[in-house]
Amino acid sequence: MKQWFIDLPGPMVVKVILAVVVALVALVALFFFYDWIGNTLLDTGGTVG
Repeated sequence: MKQWFIDLPGPMVVKVILAVVVALVALVALFFFYDWIGNTLLDTGGTVG
């Protein structure tokens, strides 16, 4: 992970901004993935009949 950060282009400020943007995109993607999993594969909260 450290090597990936060092290999980012630009000065340190640009590297930090890029890392934050990548982390935010990953978190949003993870949220939508978990939401999809919850709605399609897991129990939707119905009662057992």
